[in-house]
Amino acid sequence: MNSIYESAKISIKACMGAKPGEKLLILTDTEQLALAAEFVKAGNDLGVETVMVCGPVCHSGEMPELSRASLSEADVCMMITTGSFTHTKGRAEATERGCRIASMPGITGEIVEKTLGADYDQVEHIGNILTEKLTNAETIHITTEAGTDLTLYCGGREGLADTGRLTKKGDFGNLPAGEAMIAPIETKGDGVLVVDGVIADFKVMEEPLVITFKDGRIVKTEGPDAEKFNEFADQFEDTARNVCEFGIGTNPSCKIMGNGLVDEKVFGTIHIACGNNLFMGGQQDCDMHYDMIINAPTVWIDDECVLEKGNYIYKK
Repeated sequence: MNSIYESAKISIKACMGAKPGEKLLILTDTEQLALAAEFVKAGNDLGVETVMVCGPVCHSGEMPELSRASLSEADVCMMITTGSFTHTKGRAEATERGCRIASMPGITGEIVEKTLGADYDQVEHIGNILTEKLTNAETIHITTEAGTDLTLYCGGREGLADTGRLTKKGDFGNLPAGEAMIAPIETKGDGVLVVDGVIADFKVMEEPLVITFKDGRIVKTEGPDAEKFNEFADQFEDTARNVCEFGIGTNPSCKIMGNGLVDEKVFGTIHIACGNNLFMGGQQDCDMHYDMIINAPTVWIDDECVLEKGNYIYKK
């Protein structure tokens, strides 16, 4: 049995809700053709009209125009790409039109096999509980034994749950799924973030990177990779140094794999992102969005501790 093919069938049916009579677009690039072809076969075998559009590899900026145009006729789209189309205007336009979209930047056959078969009832249950708490929150306070001590502010913002259920018109999310997230206020937030996990699109951290935030903006970086990180951030618009997201991983089937798509979903981790958050109810545009994964955090949402050293202790 080809488990990649079988997992593709499960995700097309259970996560996307694709059915005969709908048009499923597999949007990919030249480095992901073989994996994308498994989804094309799976979709057509399920009786769903499934077509693949392949373009060049894109790591930032907008998707190719022909890829963007193909979205105009799709009911459902699965983006199996090397870089990410998640935060592009093309993706946002298709979502607004009603296309159901799963974005899977950097996904591999191993990730498909190991994570797309999650217990989505459990992922949804945990995500919805934490999302409600984030929606009602004024402040989020994060600490770690590694030295993180950061406070973010989110009063008036609405939390979002990434549950893997993308079956309604205009639904959008990542696969594998599993996070509760919110766009904090972009011009507030002070303290120190010690990144000891992964910085998506940058690297797995062999040594921690110490980042100081003031008024929601990175003002100082320390550690062996500080200079390289600054060079990385300087490639993008100035807002790539401003906070844009707080998220909590809620998928027990995910393990740290050095892939931001999976790592941000790992049960008991959190991530802070900088850059674009227009797609999640924020007010900040940018040509980049990158997540920084933190291990074993203690997290307070207002006066309730929901994570203690990576262990869930929230009230249901």
